[in-house]
Amino acid sequence: MFRKFFLLSVSLFVFCFVSYAQPQGGSIKGKVFDELKEGFPFVNVALFQNGNIRGGATTDFDGVFKISNISSGSYTLEIKFVGYQTYRLEGLIVKGGKLLPLSPIFLKEATELLKEVEIVSYKVPLIDKDGGASGGTVTREDLARMPGRSAGSIASTVGGVQSDANGNITSVRGSRDDATFYYIDGIKVRGSTNLPKSAIEEVSVMTGGVPANFGDATGGIISITTRGASRTYFGGVEVVSSGIALNENVYGLDNNAFNLFEGTFSGPLLMKKDSTGKKTDPILGFFVSGNFNHVLDPRPLAGDQYRLKPAYRDSLIDPDKMGPLRPTGLGFGAYYNTDFLTADAFEKVKYRQNVDRTTASLAGKIDVNAGPNMNISFGASGAYSDRNGASWESSLMNYDNLANYRDFDWRAYGKFTQRFQNVAEDANSQTGVKNAYYTIMVDYSKNYGWVEDNVHGDNYFNYGHIGKFEIAKTPSFEFSDFDGNGVLDFVQTGVNDDSIIFTPSTTNADMAAITTQYFSLYDDVEGNYENITQLLDGGALLNGRRPTNVYGLWQNIGYGYNGSNQSDNTQFRITAVGSADIGDHALSLGFEYEQRTDRYFGVAPIGLWGLMRQLANSHTDYGRGIDESQPIYNNFGSFTQISFETLNTAPGSFSGNDPQSFFDYNLRNSLGLDPNGTEFINIDAMDPSEFSLDMFSADELLNSGSNYVTYYGYDHTGKKLTGNPPSFDDFFTKKDQYDNYTRPIGAFQPVYISGYIMDKFAFDDLIFNVGVRVDRFDANQQVLKDDFSLYPTRTVGEVSDINGQSVSHPSNIPSTATVYINDIEDPTTLMGYRQENQWYTSDGVAVNDLETITPSGYVVPQPYLAQGVSTDDDVSSNAFEDYKPQINIMPRIAFSFPISDEALFFAHYDVLTKRPTTGNRLNPIDYFYLQTGNIGTVNNPSLKPEKTIDYEIGFQQVLNIRSSLKISGFYREQRNQVALVNKIGAYPQTYSTWGNIDFGTIKGLTVAYDLRRSGNISMRASYTLQFADGTGSNPYAAQNLIASDQPNLRTIYPYTYDQRHQIITALDYRYGSGSSYNGPRIAGKEIFKNTGLNLVANFASGMPYSRQQRITGAALIGPPAPILEGEPLGSRKPWNFRGDLQIDRNITLEFGKENSKKKTANLNVYLLMTNVFNTLNITNVYRATGNAGDDGYLNAARFQTSISTQNNEEVFRYYYAMKANNPYNFGIPRQIRLGVKLDF
Repeated sequence: MFRKFFLLSVSLFVFCFVSYAQPQGGSIKGKVFDELKEGFPFVNVALFQNGNIRGGATTDFDGVFKISNISSGSYTLEIKFVGYQTYRLEGLIVKGGKLLPLSPIFLKEATELLKEVEIVSYKVPLIDKDGGASGGTVTREDLARMPGRSAGSIASTVGGVQSDANGNITSVRGSRDDATFYYIDGIKVRGSTNLPKSAIEEVSVMTGGVPANFGDATGGIISITTRGASRTYFGGVEVVSSGIALNENVYGLDNNAFNLFEGTFSGPLLMKKDSTGKKTDPILGFFVSGNFNHVLDPRPLAGDQYRLKPAYRDSLIDPDKMGPLRPTGLGFGAYYNTDFLTADAFEKVKYRQNVDRTTASLAGKIDVNAGPNMNISFGASGAYSDRNGASWESSLMNYDNLANYRDFDWRAYGKFTQRFQNVAEDANSQTGVKNAYYTIMVDYSKNYGWVEDNVHGDNYFNYGHIGKFEIAKTPSFEFSDFDGNGVLDFVQTGVNDDSIIFTPSTTNADMAAITTQYFSLYDDVEGNYENITQLLDGGALLNGRRPTNVYGLWQNIGYGYNGSNQSDNTQFRITAVGSADIGDHALSLGFEYEQRTDRYFGVAPIGLWGLMRQLANSHTDYGRGIDESQPIYNNFGSFTQISFETLNTAPGSFSGNDPQSFFDYNLRNSLGLDPNGTEFINIDAMDPSEFSLDMFSADELLNSGSNYVTYYGYDHTGKKLTGNPPSFDDFFTKKDQYDNYTRPIGAFQPVYISGYIMDKFAFDDLIFNVGVRVDRFDANQQVLKDDFSLYPTRTVGEVSDINGQSVSHPSNIPSTATVYINDIEDPTTLMGYRQENQWYTSDGVAVNDLETITPSGYVVPQPYLAQGVSTDDDVSSNAFEDYKPQINIMPRIAFSFPISDEALFFAHYDVLTKRPTTGNRLNPIDYFYLQTGNIGTVNNPSLKPEKTIDYEIGFQQVLNIRSSLKISGFYREQRNQVALVNKIGAYPQTYSTWGNIDFGTIKGLTVAYDLRRSGNISMRASYTLQFADGTGSNPYAAQNLIASDQPNLRTIYPYTYDQRHQIITALDYRYGSGSSYNGPRIAGKEIFKNTGLNLVANFASGMPYSRQQRITGAALIGPPAPILEGEPLGSRKPWNFRGDLQIDRNITLEFGKENSKKKTANLNVYLLMTNVFNTLNITNVYRATGNAGDDGYLNAARFQTSISTQNNEEVFRYYYAMKANNPYNFGIPRQIRLGVKLDF
């Protein structure tokens, strides 16, 4: 806590001198003239939004004014001077980071003392002479007419933003999907960007030319500005529906039952009063908007989808009816009845089962009206989502057993802006500092996430629980001479399981039915029900086991989800900006501090049952151990029976080093048994409520790297760590009172600090926007000193002899290179060297093959360990060091050159970096258990930020008074991209991790056409030609090569999201009313009065995929690995087309009597259709056939024998054909919704 207060105090002190890195506000600049057309000094200029003053200025000696740091949105500008008409300019559109130059403003003398106002409507210029970032901005007016509701759907209408056939953004100008960041009111978003549509003021998309006040992104920036408070009360309600679901039927426009309710309210909270008590101006104003949405199927499928009929399903889980099993006919074992179902057991359904989604979002803002030169605002937004995760393999028979995903995100901020007025007394006093301001902003974000079974939640031991298994045990005997006296005695040799009685549980009734029926298949206990092994071999389920898949195609009934996890992520940011005009330069200075805290706890709960069996009774050899030192004699006449007490290998008080497990010790205590006892505990006869995670030690749950829990910021039982965070050493050394290692892992807390300076100035006709940004990223964790060794090693500079034998090193080997020897325990010979990733022989020859460096009999080269270090040592912190903070300097240069008032040339050069987001968290579990061979991919905490160098050059031309054309070419170099790599030759074993080795280039051209309202029509259209190539489309691209222990080869191929051609059109066609109506009439009625349509269309070429040589059964849940045919990513999927349409009509409603003041409201009725033409877009194909619905398996000659040997060939073919015809390979079909919105 003290640390946080200290950082806050330091940051607040820094605010006095520097500033911030949130999305910067825009500026307005203009010049006022008097009736003599001379500059008009000392004129008052005020800027209003929703009736509230947002800024102000006074013209200088030349009549020039400038208002800076204005949030994006629509404004009204008022210019006043005594004796002159008030000039009001309405509909000013301010964009973040942009200077809005106004046309000359001429004030007219007032003809009388009455208030006279000249009202002018602002027209947005066709070309942006200020230059700056590439991309586009969509305002609230346009948003209201467009069919999309989310910021992402709006952003996808901007040229250079690639999206798939379902409208999901895949890339911004060829960048990876984690390279683009969202901002909401200046807050960098972690989690959902879901907002009420009515809360959005503007969506701004930057695809290139990102200014220096933005960082930590190498793709694009999508910045969302929400609406502010109003001077007067207003509100609105909106209802959108596609239908209503009753029972299993949907009545409406489509089968998805989409229903949304949204409301908005704004107005003053506190008003100023004049001397008479009359309310004048608001002091406090508020805005709040929220929505609630429920949809039966959020991702509807194109094509046929089926499910097992409920009646058949009920019969299959009822052993008294069909039941889940049938005997094999061999006298033992069973088949699943789901292997034999025919087509009449299934029915076609209109929507996916059990996948409904509920979401809600809320946004609010409080504005404090502190005058024209001071703004204070507080805001918050949040979103909640609850949904079940579906998969194609679960949809046919197992749609009731799905994972539930819940997310809750919220963010809040406080923002203060102070502007300074400078009024010139004469022309000579105009130089120096002008238009100065500073802004301070503090924000905090929280993101919670839960993924768990939709029934069991965090009741971990309910997962996989089948029922109660009572095991009858009897000792086994045989005749032997135990005493060595020559007499045969009847001596106990062990303990055997004789029989098992099963009582089903209702916890997982579907799976319990399988074991229940198995116990009814055979009459004889012998060979069928004697022990657990027979049950499993016969087809029954045990606690912690799930049914096998149906022919490897579909999940079987009752196949439960195996996972329960929660995440808790926070983000604390302090940002500030200061800006001033100094002479001809507009300077800005910025600062940002960000601290993240990420916590996670996850369990693989079904496996806990097997772990408990393994740990319970382990000190007694699971009840089979006999203590021959304590014989018990019983005489039966002619022979003597000798039995024994159960062996106890851990007598006395418990210690963490005992053969008795900590779980067994705690379990005996909880059951009231002697914790040092030997009574056999039958785990499978106990109720799940009798277990808890705190019965286990950390090492038991980590299970030598095959861990059942994953955690950081929590302990191994799921309790959040509080107080002082654990140190890295604590993981290796800290123990509890029982001498168990506790293995604490602290939360991931990276620190990001940045500063920037920007300058905007003109040189002749050139307008320059230049800046430099410095980012400092500290992962704030430990990293391996040498990622090729888990133990400290010796370098060339430290080795002059080996075991007393003098050695000399080749002159080309650096003194920092690691030395390798012939025997790590008893070295006598030098074998080679390694400098970072380059290996050398003992003669200094660089090699890639490690055969000459690896001693005979060893798998990997043997490093010369540091003095006092042994391979018998556990991995410890002595092999690690602090992460070295990465500092990146990023120049940003942009300029624009107005060739004329109707033509503009522009260009920019930017260096962008982004902190790594994949595999960069230190996980000591990976290193501690690496040598067990149980660890997959090891996180790499020493990853560096990724880097992109961005170039763009373009030209913009006004075509006529209502349209313009913009052509821009761009080129991007991507460096240090994160990818999977192999550390071949690492000690104690080769492992895979993440490295900064991928690179790529993006080349492209965007042509954009902008048609302003011309008669009934307005349109934005763009065409993008792009070539996105690199060594990896994402960090996992080399996964197959890495899995086969191949070297880190890098070859350039097209990215999987390389979309060569994309055409985007946003067209609006609209009729007015009255004199502006030019549509058809019937009986004099304007039938299309205030009616319009908005069409957003996306036409794009297909993305690449890799062909494979032979058919492999790709529709199987676990398909065989394919063999590549031709070049990787050398084939293309088909083109896609998607059109979304909204048709709406505005109706003005009037309230009140004729003689009283009337009130009006606006009713908007609209019909929204996504994929209006119901295009069947192909999003994925099978690599062997290039077909989206057939992988070729059923007709392939080489598989006919294996198909004919299935339990039922006809059923297998039927199942396979259904599975291969995967509707997820196609885009979302048409959806239709009806909406009604009332604004008042």
